Formats: sequence, C-alpha cells, structure tokens
Amino acid sequence: MEPSPSQKMQSLILRALAQKGQRKAAEAIGVHESALSRFLAGDGGLKLGQLCELFSYLEIQPEYLADGEKTTIKAEHLKALRILARAAMDEGVAL
Repeated sequence: MEPSPSQKMQSLILRALAQKGQRKAAEAIGVHESALSRFLAGDGGLKLGQLCELFSYLEIQPEYLADGEKTTIKAEHLKALRILARAAMDEGVAL
C-alpha cells in the first residue's frame, strides 16, 4: 500500500530530524527537547513561529511538503550539479 501524502511528509521531517538530532533541533528553535518530543508524539504543540524555525533548521522548504515526493537539496549541491551538467553539455557528453 502506498503511503499517504501526510505519511510522506512525516517521514521527510523525521528523517531530517534524525540527521540533525532532536536535541540540537530543539535548541535551534528555543524549546526544551521534551517539548519537541511531545509535539512529535502528538501530545503537545509548537507555535507557528517555532514550527517555521524547525523547518528552517531542518532545511525543509514548505513547497517540499506539498506531496512528499520532492527532496531538498542544498544550494551548493545544486550549483555543483549545474556546473557538471553545463560542462557535460559543453563537452558533448551523452548521458
């Protein structure tokens, strides 16, 4: 069974949290780690500003949450991909 868009969004957020660390994420948005843990468990809430700060810290843009299919990419990685693609096109490399 295909995961729902909501399940895909949750997975994206949880993967990003696992990579950065829940304690560091909580510190970055100015809440105690237990408050973030309660929020993730559905037992408490974050203010909208804190949620936005969390997404910013995790480098998740709102447009990537639309369908759960998109993946964020850091600006420097995108720049490197563009350079490689341009070089391949200039050299006539077939992909």
